[in-house]
Amino acid sequence: MRTTGISIFTGMEYSVEDNLRYLEKASHRGFRRIFTSMQRPGSDPARVSVEMPQVTRKVKELGMEIVTDISPRALTIFNATLHDLSPFRDAGVTALRLDDGFSNKQAAEITHNSAGLKIELNGCHYFDPDLDEMLASGADAGNLQASFNYYPRFESGISMDFLKQQASAYSRHGIPLFAFVHSSALHTRVTVESHRHMSPGRAAEELFAVPGIDTVLIGDPMAPDEDLDAIAEVGSRDYVRIRALPSPGVTEGERYLMFENQLTAKPGTMLSLRHTYRFPPEALHRMVPPHNCTPRGEYSVTVDNELYRDGNNNLKNSCELNVWFDKMPADERINVVGTVMEEDRDLVRMVRPFSKFRLVPQD
Repeated sequence: MRTTGISIFTGMEYSVEDNLRYLEKASHRGFRRIFTSMQRPGSDPARVSVEMPQVTRKVKELGMEIVTDISPRALTIFNATLHDLSPFRDAGVTALRLDDGFSNKQAAEITHNSAGLKIELNGCHYFDPDLDEMLASGADAGNLQASFNYYPRFESGISMDFLKQQASAYSRHGIPLFAFVHSSALHTRVTVESHRHMSPGRAAEELFAVPGIDTVLIGDPMAPDEDLDAIAEVGSRDYVRIRALPSPGVTEGERYLMFENQLTAKPGTMLSLRHTYRFPPEALHRMVPPHNCTPRGEYSVTVDNELYRDGNNNLKNSCELNVWFDKMPADERINVVGTVMEEDRDLVRMVRPFSKFRLVPQD
């Protein structure tokens, strides 16, 4: 199940009233997680001590969850220890994100904290061997979650390859993993560098397509309403949305097969992202007479027409929609009905076997 979140920073340029209104707007749109920091450079400690309780009360009232990052220094500031995290619980926090300064053994120990707090690992700092060591040391895996950093400095974010590597490791250990997108107003607090100049909604689409990423948060504070709406929409569904341009002269039947159905990726395919339509066969094939049987370009969308009767189709029980990864020759049995928009092409290769996807028109 997908979850979305925002970031709130107290004691800085936004008033507590601004933050409380922002929480209300986010909650109304279905956002459930909050990231904050009680040790943020540049914040006013006196204001933080006054504003944070108001924020956490509102978070609890709205049924949301709030996590704050901590370091050994933060433990001292809040009169807490690794054996007594109750000051954070009393402050209304529901999870603690471990920043630098904690060993794997310490991380494992505090998963059993008596304050009932979730422990959130830094997905950029703890690797597969670290997770093995924590679990071997007796960590309560059910009390662990993790999140990547965000990177305000331009050109400092991580790559998608590194994110996928880490997501695979955390997924193998059953640990939920979160990542950040920016706001269209600031373009700063983002996890993946290549996302920095994408729309936030499109960046969230790509993150949710990565197996193991189940929560996306907006790292920048006070995101515009259009960003909240876009990310809420992505978080509200369980499929990857891929935009496609219909071919000139596409028929009503082809548009129906391309755009009016939720699709499921067929396993074991190397050349394309494939969905098989099954039963009733003749009704589907009658919708697709031979038409526009041209060479298939990269990321072209095709539908088998009524001439296709190979394999299972000898029994007339299926027809297929494909999004091709590479160029393919023309085939009189295959109609070219569209092409995936350039910005969404990476998504095509990210859809996993048995995962859901949907093509949407960009006319």
